[in-house]
Amino acid sequence: MKIEVARDIFDRFPGYVRHVLVTEDADNTQENPELAGLLTEAQRLVREDDSFADLKAHPFIASWREAFQAFGVNPNKCPPSAAGLIKRARGGKDLPYVNTLVAIFNVVSMGHVLPAGGDDLDSVRGDIRLAFAKGDETYTPLGSPGQTEHPAPGEIVLLDTGRREVFCRAWCWKNGDVSKIEKGTRRVAVNIDALPPKTPEAGEAAAREAAEMIRRFCGSAAALYRLDAANGSVEI
Repeated sequence: MKIEVARDIFDRFPGYVRHVLVTEDADNTQENPELAGLLTEAQRLVREDDSFADLKAHPFIASWREAFQAFGVNPNKCPPSAAGLIKRARGGKDLPYVNTLVAIFNVVSMGHVLPAGGDDLDSVRGDIRLAFAKGDETYTPLGSPGQTEHPAPGEIVLLDTGRREVFCRAWCWKNGDVSKIEKGTRRVAVNIDALPPKTPEAGEAAAREAAEMIRRFCGSAAALYRLDAANGSVEI
């Protein structure tokens, strides 16, 4: 199986880097009290951080909003995932502890102000590819397994090339139902995205933190890969 980013995405968005963590034997079954505390603390910190008062203007959010607009997606209607998390936390609504892996993604995303998410590798039938959509791909919204949508042509999507199923719409907006991470999920690919002005080094630091948390709370090692303009594909 390959995990790859289409060349034209790097051409369109210079400096973009995707860090990918792959873990093969994660124990995602139990809620961890220590991690639950870290999730609560991450929300407290964003609530107290005045740099998020105008969330749309925050440099690490504004860059994603501009990217969304560049490929034709309204970031007000479809906000980048990190913005959605921070907005929800600052609104006073606590994020649920969905499961351990999802909690890890949310802690890292809020703490580093970048998108972080993952997909169940057992759901993949081909390769995983971040690319501009043609519009004929299918997407099953999270929590709505009986519903089918199609991305707009030109929208950046994360795609299973084998079944032409979209795992995530609008680059880092909304995960789908097919590859969702559940308590029984063990094999996972985690995506952590760095878009300027966030540096690749900052993205790698976030990825390494996520890898350590996966080791600590899921008992599983995670291999780290970097996809960038020089090397946009990895075989796992």
